[in-house]
Amino acid sequence: MTYSARLIRVEAHGDREVLVTDQDGMPPIEINMYLAGFRAKSHSYRLSIARAIVKIHMWAESLNINLLERIKSGEFLYFQEIESFREYLRYRINAPTHAPQTIEIAQTCFICADTYKTRARLIGKYLNYLGDVWAGTRKRSDPYSVELNNFIASFRQLIVEREGVTYTKQRYGLSEEVVEKLLWWIKPENPLNPFQKRVQLRNQLVVSILLFTGAREGELLSMRPDALVKKTYGYALRITQNTTLDQDPRANPPNVKTYGRDIPVDDYIAQLTDVYIQSERKQRGRIVAKAPPYLFLNSNLVPKPMSYRCVYHICERLREVDPEHLSTLHPYQFRHTFNDLLVLNSELDPNSEEFKNTQRNLCGWSENSEQGINYTKRSREILAARILKKMTSRFNV
Repeated sequence: MTYSARLIRVEAHGDREVLVTDQDGMPPIEINMYLAGFRAKSHSYRLSIARAIVKIHMWAESLNINLLERIKSGEFLYFQEIESFREYLRYRINAPTHAPQTIEIAQTCFICADTYKTRARLIGKYLNYLGDVWAGTRKRSDPYSVELNNFIASFRQLIVEREGVTYTKQRYGLSEEVVEKLLWWIKPENPLNPFQKRVQLRNQLVVSILLFTGAREGELLSMRPDALVKKTYGYALRITQNTTLDQDPRANPPNVKTYGRDIPVDDYIAQLTDVYIQSERKQRGRIVAKAPPYLFLNSNLVPKPMSYRCVYHICERLREVDPEHLSTLHPYQFRHTFNDLLVLNSELDPNSEEFKNTQRNLCGWSENSEQGINYTKRSREILAARILKKMTSRFNV
C-alpha cells in the first residue's frame, strides 16, 4: 500500500494540517495519531516527520513487508531487513540511480550525514511509538515490551548511530564580485534585465532584502504591507510571524523560524520598498486592496501572495542568463552572504560576544545561539587568508 504526505488547509482558522494518506486517499489511524502529537510544532516540522514515516513504508512496500502488522505481532524487522533499510535510507527520493559509479553521480544520489541522522532518529521514534501502542494492549507478563526494547536498541545501533555520506556540501555565501554582478542584473534600468517590466522592481526589492537584511525566504514572504517602519536612527523592516494564516491562500504558507525583530535598513532599501508599494504594487488597482495582507504579491491577474516558487524562479532565471557568475545561485546563499558581509565589514572580532550578539539580533536567533559560525564559512576563510598572507610577508617568503 502506497503512502503519501499531504499538507491541507483548515478553512476555519487557516492553519495547515499534515496528513498521511494511503493509495485510496484514506488516512491510516496509527500514523496520523502519531502526527497529531506534534500539532504544536510548525507544519514544516510535521511534514518532515510525515515524509520520514512515508520513507520507511515505501521501503517496506518494495519488499512486500506489512510494517504495521510486523510491529503489532512482535515479529519486528530482521537484521538483514534493517541493513536493507539502512542502505535505502541513504538515497534521495529523486536519486537518478541506486548504483552510482562515480563520486560526481554519488553526490546527486545520497543525502548528507545530518539529513540521514535526522530521518533515522524520527523513524526510530515512530517505531517506538507503534510498539508502545500495541504493548499497552498486552498483559504485563507478555515478553513483547522486552522484545520491543531490544528491537529499538538494535535499530538505533544499526540505523540511527550509523552515518550517511560523510561528504557534506559546504554552503558558502556569494563573493563581492558576484554580488555586484547580481545587483547589476536586477536593476530595472538595465536593458538586459531578464524579468518582465511589471515585476522588475518587485524582484529587485526581493533580492535586495534577502541580500542586505539576512531575512529568510519565509520571513520575506510573511512581510506585511506596513513592514517598513520609521525609527529614531532611520528605517527598519519588521519581521513577524505569519499571523494571518486564515487569509493566506498559499498551499505551503511561509514559516518564520526565528524571533520577530526590526532589521535596520539603509535609505536605499527603504526608498525601494516605498517606491514598490506606491508604484508597481499600487498601480494594479483596487484588486490589490482585496488581496491578502502581504507585501509581496505574485503577477497573476488576480493577485495572491508571492510563494516560495516565485523566489526560486527568480534565482533560476538569473542562473540561466549568467551561468558564468550565477550558476549555483540559490535563495539560501543570500543569508550566508549577509553574514559574510557582516563579518568582513565589522571592526569587531567575529568570535567576540559583542559581534555574536549583534549577529543574533539581526538574524533572529536566541541569545545563546551558535548558528552564526555555520553562515560565515567564506568570510572566515578570507580572514584566515589575510592572516597567513601577513604572516608570510614578514619573512619575505
